[in-house]
Amino acid sequence: MLVFLKFITAGFLGVSINFSSTFILKEFLKFHKYFANSISLTIALIANFFLNRIWTFEAYNQDVQIQILKFILIVLISILFNHIIVYFCHNKFSISFYVSKIIAVIIIFFWNFTMHLNFTFNI
Repeated sequence: MLVFLKFITAGFLGVSINFSSTFILKEFLKFHKYFANSISLTIALIANFFLNRIWTFEAYNQDVQIQILKFILIVLISILFNHIIVYFCHNKFSISFYVSKIIAVIIIFFWNFTMHLNFTFNI
């Protein structure tokens, strides 16, 4: 249960990074919304890797290179899922872009927890 709570806390930090980066890139720097979404998600996931490796899963004694490769695989799948969910919610169901991102974040949260617990960090 403690690991799950730590993962939630790390996730909130990641969501904060994700949304603030998206907002800055999209609204101020005028990046295309899906490009801003990709960059922001990547930055947030990298921050989450280190936080989860050291604090959440305490898996810092494992081979970091293997963890990074596993993490990259999960990140790539997460980005794909994120884009699919945001695209369908926003373009097919006319849900606002940011609400679509919230929906994607919630769905991907459970995917990420399961995969990082059982695959990336093997605890």
